[in-house]
Amino acid sequence: MSQDNVITEEIDTIDTTAQEDIEQELKVSQEETKTEIDPIEAAVQERLAQMKSNMDRMVKERDIALKKAAEIEQQQKQEKLKRLEEEGKIQEALEIKLAEADAKLKVYEEENTRLNRDNIVNSALSSLDFRNDRSRQLAYRDIVDELTRNEDGSWVHKSGISIQDYIASYSKNEENNFLFKVKPNSGTGAVSPTGAPNTTEKKSISQMTTDEVLAMAARGQLGSFNY
Repeated sequence: MSQDNVITEEIDTIDTTAQEDIEQELKVSQEETKTEIDPIEAAVQERLAQMKSNMDRMVKERDIALKKAAEIEQQQKQEKLKRLEEEGKIQEALEIKLAEADAKLKVYEEENTRLNRDNIVNSALSSLDFRNDRSRQLAYRDIVDELTRNEDGSWVHKSGISIQDYIASYSKNEENNFLFKVKPNSGTGAVSPTGAPNTTEKKSISQMTTDEVLAMAARGQLGSFNY
């Protein structure tokens, strides 16, 4: 074997040994770093778990306190009514009972109205093809935030148009395209979200954007429009 070959082999051996030493040092360094990080991560997780436990306990204590306060308040009302009746103050007792009944009725009416609103919104949303549940929930919140009750107590959009018409225009608004599944390419090179059909020369209200519908509502032009 020539001297050059011997030198070359020695150099290769040195390089291999050096590389192995470096890899070993890196491995040891990584293990030491992991050892240093793991206790910190464990402490963080333990702290988070403790915080969650404390929050759960506080919520439970709050609920118990609120329930107890409501029971005490109701008991005090009953004792007051009984005392008024015993003292012959029938009219005052009746007024208290009437006020309490009115308050309960208002709560029931508001709940019923809210459920009616949600039924209308959910029914209209059911015809749209959302990307996922989260997209649907986002649309629901956007739409509900824009609703109000008119003089007869019905829910409508702030512009005065019906919930159905507003949802139809909402689904055609290009800014909301990301909420809906994309239809397959029709061959024209363009795609559109479900619920956004191609426009025709004479648009129906369901084919208009939100801005177009609101503009027509402001001009009072929705009364005899095609749907």
